[in-house]
Amino acid sequence: MSNENDRTPPDDPSSITLTYQHRHYWWFSADDAPETWHVTADIDDGGPHVGDMDITLVDTYETHDPFALLDGQDAELGHVAGTLFDAGDGQLDPDLDEQLEPTGSRILILHSVRLVPEWRGFGLGALLAGTAIRKLSGAARAAVCYPAPLNELTEARPDDQGDADWDEAVAALQKVWARLGFEHFRDGVCILDLSLVTLDEKLRQLRKNAERYRTVQD
Repeated sequence: MSNENDRTPPDDPSSITLTYQHRHYWWFSADDAPETWHVTADIDDGGPHVGDMDITLVDTYETHDPFALLDGQDAELGHVAGTLFDAGDGQLDPDLDEQLEPTGSRILILHSVRLVPEWRGFGLGALLAGTAIRKLSGAARAAVCYPAPLNELTEARPDDQGDADWDEAVAALQKVWARLGFEHFRDGVCILDLSLVTLDEKLRQLRKNAERYRTVQD
């Protein structure tokens, strides 16, 4: 079945499987490193690769200083950490703390989502990311993302045209993650309260939208 651009996915999306991988030293504690998951999406039975996702979780109760922990990982996580946590005492931002329901102790950060080019443009990135968030959301209070282009695109930013391209890319990504219920909080960081039914409702709609491609290979 075709969409308005007469494009279809390379394969039936219902055949996509997600594989979750988490590695750590046995002696790691919550203060040594955040819990990082790499999720791969592939067509089952040895089919082609669809995409990759990276998700980071930090427990605000068990981690002494979430800000310092995340800030030491990379620039994007550092920006998220500076928005969510106080750099002095590591406590969750009081405005965010008040905004979120008090259930859960972990913050889930959707670090990156990358689909191979042939799979882009069908709404599947949000669907797969939302599915992975739901799978890893145990004891999580909120999901967080920072909708910004991948690092290689940031090199185009120094001039006016680069700024325009950057702003356009950010706006497009914000629309993508709004499909899962993410709302802007501060400094480009978006928040999704996982104690609400918002994610489940959004996922139901995204799954329904993906049904149109179920017969691609029939």
